Amino acid sequence: MKIFPFPDKEASRAELERDLLYPRIPVRDREAVLTRAWDTGVKAAKELMERYPGMSASRIVNAESLELELVARDRVAGKVRYFSEYYSGRKKIILYTSSIALWARHNNMSLDDACELILAHEMFHYLECTRMGLTSTQYMLPRFQIGRFSLGRTGVRALSKIGAHSFARVFYEGRGLLPKTNGETLLQN
Repeated sequence: MKIFPFPDKEASRAELERDLLYPRIPVRDREAVLTRAWDTGVKAAKELMERYPGMSASRIVNAESLELELVARDRVAGKVRYFSEYYSGRKKIILYTSSIALWARHNNMSLDDACELILAHEMFHYLECTRMGLTSTQYMLPRFQIGRFSLGRTGVRALSKIGAHSFARVFYEGRGLLPKTNGETLLQN
């Protein structure tokens, strides 16, 4: 099997540590927060694969009536390369195929397999917005805190990314990035 290019559960710890709110999470809660987010992605992937047995991510996107737009662009903003975006209000996923092509080469994957994997990652965000609730809100912290006084609540954004990583991993392992039927590829759609 190919090497999986997203972090596993252990490596996802670094994703959590990069979150701006990480220092505010009590040390005693950090492992449980990570595990809950990871398990959320695992559960969501298994449920989706049961609902759509044997289907590729691109076929599930069609079955869910999501709009998929492929944009031949290397999307870089600041020092961050973007591979995709999900727009919840429009039920739309955009894949930046030039960015994904660079990532695919770096990870020794075909472009079509890489697009399929990135698409699975975005499907998790779709499920968060439509069925599950945001994984980032599984652990809430005060938005502002001065002494014992706090104002507002905010979630930890990295938790959604961790859930998406585990979702994509389970989907990848469960599907093995199965080839499309009739020789069709995501990039031909």
